[in-house]
Amino acid sequence: MISWLLKTNKWGYYLVLCCIYILFSYLINNFLLTDNLYHASFGEQYTSDQIQKILNINKSWQYIGYCFIPIVIIIRTLYTSFCLYIGDLIQETHWGFRQLFNISLKADIVFGFGIIFNFYFYALTNNYSTIDDLNINCASLLKLVGKENIPNWLVLAYNSINFFELLYIILLVVFLKISFQLTYLKSIVFVLLTYFIGNYLYIVGMTFVYLNFS
Repeated sequence: MISWLLKTNKWGYYLVLCCIYILFSYLINNFLLTDNLYHASFGEQYTSDQIQKILNINKSWQYIGYCFIPIVIIIRTLYTSFCLYIGDLIQETHWGFRQLFNISLKADIVFGFGIIFNFYFYALTNNYSTIDDLNINCASLLKLVGKENIPNWLVLAYNSINFFELLYIILLVVFLKISFQLTYLKSIVFVLLTYFIGNYLYIVGMTFVYLNFS
């Protein structure tokens, strides 16, 4: 099954990924992000008329947002591929960017399952009261600890420590092992020294942005 996934046409696979993300983004926008939720989230900050204007703007930009989903997937895949490729260049294994891009893209299915799981979790449990609650990965350390119990600068870090991120790393390890005939140990070390460090730097950068614009 894993080997078959690596051999599937990457652009057809990419199209399927885009459809999954767009479909569940649509479901989240229409079934979870309701008008009542906006009023509950911003009721203390804005008047009803102001909230209605925010809703109208969001609805008018909603379909444009769907168009950016394929771009986001490509950027995330390219970032992972770049992290892995730096390791490839340093250790002079000559695997090539194309193969590493294929591995990164195929592993991205994990985040597709993540958005599906998040949708059904919140839809079935109704375990949210504001828009901020929906931005918390339901399988993350942040969900377990609670946003109110940690300082702001740890919010993104705690949210990034989640089951699907762990599964993504495991899938990268397995794909590298299969593709390049590595031992599990070498594959694990390679992923930790490339993607894991790259992801850490990304979280640090996004935390800086979050603290300055929140």
